[in-house]
Amino acid sequence: MRTREHVLVVGGGVAGLALAAALDPRRVHVTLVEERPERAGAGTVLAMWRSGRVALDDLGVGERTRSASLPAERAVLRDAAGRDLHDIAASLWFTPRAELMAALEAALPPSLSRLTQQVTDPRALATQVGADLVVGADGVRSAVRQHAWAGTAPVVTDWIALRGHLPGPPERTATEWWGPGGLFGTTPGPQGAAWFCAVRGGRGATVDPAEALALARGHFADWDPRTREVLAAVGGQADAQRILLAPRLRTSADDRLVLIGDAAHAMSPNLGRGANEALEDALALAAMVHRHGTKGAPRAFSRRRHLRGQVLRTAASVGLRAATTRRAAPARDALLRAAGSLS
Repeated sequence: MRTREHVLVVGGGVAGLALAAALDPRRVHVTLVEERPERAGAGTVLAMWRSGRVALDDLGVGERTRSASLPAERAVLRDAAGRDLHDIAASLWFTPRAELMAALEAALPPSLSRLTQQVTDPRALATQVGADLVVGADGVRSAVRQHAWAGTAPVVTDWIALRGHLPGPPERTATEWWGPGGLFGTTPGPQGAAWFCAVRGGRGATVDPAEALALARGHFADWDPRTREVLAAVGGQADAQRILLAPRLRTSADDRLVLIGDAAHAMSPNLGRGANEALEDALALAAMVHRHGTKGAPRAFSRRRHLRGQVLRTAASVGLRAATTRRAAPARDALLRAAGSLS
């Protein structure tokens, strides 16, 4: 007689690793499938809010990730010309993605089974390995989501996000510049600072980093000189990706199947919430599996977490429009300055 339930986790990113680490190996066996494990540590830094840091503590990796993280003492918002709109004390940590992934890897149980393959039919794979529950933690392009719900391909936006490292003195302030048609930012980073920006650039399926960098340099040419200095300093080294969004979903649960992280609610990156929500999803689902078993967990999880993810997905899109508006910028800036004077 089998004494443990079996969960198939599709996707070895933050959400998938966190779930595999959170499930009690005495009660649940996990098979983790990742098509491209070599990409696990790609990226720069991830903003970790208090909820994300609490989740890392619950996973037993809080101390390790804090030792590798960089705090932001202040958060400053500026307009395109460099004038301050808002300046507040911050409660943010910036964690190198590679360090977070390494910490989560170290927390995985020895009993974990791993597969390296593309998943096209998650339910068939679950049957093959003997899993009771399929978890789609496979990101915005989720094969699990698209297999379970027809017409749920990712939403292609006309935004391109660029990011990279900026060697230099340690940065202790998170700064964003908001202006017409673009957003720019710098944060603490492992080489001194990390930078990111978003600009509009067609809707092509692929993005050429060199072309995207040229587009960004052209767009920010008349912004605050600091943005130009950063883009000049990075040379040709930048990661560029089309911003894709998860489609609006009525539920993140189906029979013996559930979505977590970006598979359920991939949002534009301007809120800095993606990794935090992935961690919280993972812990919530693990708790539901422990409490309700693999049969009852999907619906219980969806009731607890689905609406929040959809709200944040919408809020991020609204926030990006507010940050990059031209017509409403004067009113927005006046409100932000007024809010700053009251804080």
